[in-house]
Amino acid sequence: MNTVDLAQRPTADPLLRLLAHGFATAYHHPPGAVWHAPYAFHLTSSAVPPGPQLPGTTPRAGWVAAANWSVGVAVAPRADGMLRCGSLNHPADGAELPLTGPAAPAPGWAARPYAALRALAAAGYGRGGADLHLNAALPAAVGLPVAESLECAVALAVAGVHAERGGRPLPRARLAELLGAAVPGDDALRRAVLFARSGHLLAADGSTYRPLPAQDGGPDPCLLLLTSRTTADGHEGAPSGAGDTALANGIALAVREALRAGARSAWWPGKRPGRSVLLLAPRDRRAAIRTAAADAFARCGLPVPRFLRIALAAPADRADRHPHPPTTGKE
Repeated sequence: MNTVDLAQRPTADPLLRLLAHGFATAYHHPPGAVWHAPYAFHLTSSAVPPGPQLPGTTPRAGWVAAANWSVGVAVAPRADGMLRCGSLNHPADGAELPLTGPAAPAPGWAARPYAALRALAAAGYGRGGADLHLNAALPAAVGLPVAESLECAVALAVAGVHAERGGRPLPRARLAELLGAAVPGDDALRRAVLFARSGHLLAADGSTYRPLPAQDGGPDPCLLLLTSRTTADGHEGAPSGAGDTALANGIALAVREALRAGARSAWWPGKRPGRSVLLLAPRDRRAAIRTAAADAFARCGLPVPRFLRIALAAPADRADRHPHPPTTGKE
């Protein structure tokens, strides 16, 4: 199925349909492929029930998973070694950049994807260049790590369209090695983007999978992402005196109240504290947890936070070949 069909397919993710259309509008030809790659996140050990451990082995150092929210990449191959890139999230900030020879200054949003593609080109993958259009489904303020998802998505997309024209195919294990050596980032999150299994956790070292069971007997676990509406460059309805300290206090109070209301665990989705917290929430306590967290923010003078439901999703894949239903999960 070609990508013109994706732009017109009513059952496809609306953002991917928009991305395919935006690519054709920007570059005056349809994309050769459209990929989607999940956001990935870390899990705290308290959210993962203990499993069997072989004698003489050490406990797993950590777990990661892919989320049911994704970034999208529309791509078409070139033959002149140039990368022409744009983004639906940054419509006035496109660029044309060489993949070989001296690097050119890239827009901030494109710096890491550009570095990833130059690393691939240096290793002989996708050296011909590409027209590229990106879209991240969630704003940065939501707090789910996105850089690793974008790097993997653009690398898979560019290498894939060149492989279809006789270029070297890029195994995912090789991609993980190249990105880990060339682009600073979180290797565990990259493994989740590339190798996740729907409904499963992946060990941070990539060695094993295990399901995340629902602790309330339901069909699947319920993860809630609590995100402050206060942004770094403004307050989005928050009082003018609300800053980082007020936000940190609000999140801390919201976590305490959510745990008191029945949440089983709370943790940062990335390696460091941010503006979002993941909560493991029994289904029959989800409404009470949302209410308790919202009341905590109100007591701190902050706007009611957003809540997103997070499911454990599959790895990056081509969206124009396989059905990809619209993303759901808004609370």
